[in-house]
Amino acid sequence: MTIDSEKPVWILQGDFGRATVNFISRPLVAHAHAQYQFLFKLGGADCGFRIGGQECTLTGERAICLNPWIEHAKSDNGGTPSLILSLVVETAWLRSRLQLAESGPTGIFPNAVVVVTPDVRHHVERLAAAITHHLVAHDDGGMPILEDLVSALGRDFADPVLTTGIAPSTRPVDFRIRKALDFIKRSPEPNPSVAQVAAQVGLSRSRFFEQFRRCMGISPQHYIDWVRMSHAIQLLGTSDRPLADIADELGFEEHSHFTRFFSQHMGVPPSEFRRRSVVLGNLQE
Repeated sequence: MTIDSEKPVWILQGDFGRATVNFISRPLVAHAHAQYQFLFKLGGADCGFRIGGQECTLTGERAICLNPWIEHAKSDNGGTPSLILSLVVETAWLRSRLQLAESGPTGIFPNAVVVVTPDVRHHVERLAAAITHHLVAHDDGGMPILEDLVSALGRDFADPVLTTGIAPSTRPVDFRIRKALDFIKRSPEPNPSVAQVAAQVGLSRSRFFEQFRRCMGISPQHYIDWVRMSHAIQLLGTSDRPLADIADELGFEEHSHFTRFFSQHMGVPPSEFRRRSVVLGNLQE
């Protein structure tokens, strides 16, 4: 599968395979992979897929888990873009990570469509934030996060007969950091500072930064930026509100500040993203 290089796309790749954050809007023909594939919606519109003979929908609450050589196709979404995290994971690497024998059945994941658990969502957001902050192939910073996500996928979605021995995450999340994540997502302040979040959970700024980085694998500011960007994508994709109104809702003092922030993170300014939404994320087999 090749990716249209003119469209915003972020990739982490290595021996495991590849993890991609990009926009998809056009349909994809029926195809299959030799690897395992996992799809998570990060923003934008829900996506219709046909998996074998089953029609299903990729949403924020439901992810797709595909064993090797499962035929699948993306339906026409009416040109509305979706922001997707796609993992294409090599069989040998996944089996090693899940502590499975080298040989054995490939049908590790019994259900193609799964309800995203809180733990999996937590690691999806960590990985998406890391990838979109330029932790690319030559940077090892994204790998521990990806390993945690794949382990969580095995624990929550694989056949339990095969995966009862999967080790827990290497980054247990302190309850104060979970409280901070909840505050960042639901704060009445559209752009809370790191110091504000730290105070909310009763930690000094330096201690909070250290603890957040240890638990999440990324800085608190990167996570705050990711939540803000997710909100921006949602507003741009589901409304025709003036950009100045969206900038104000997201806590930007000036419209130009919002344009610069969006462009730095997504590769295109918000006005162009809105204009090009029907063609963003074209993928070709």
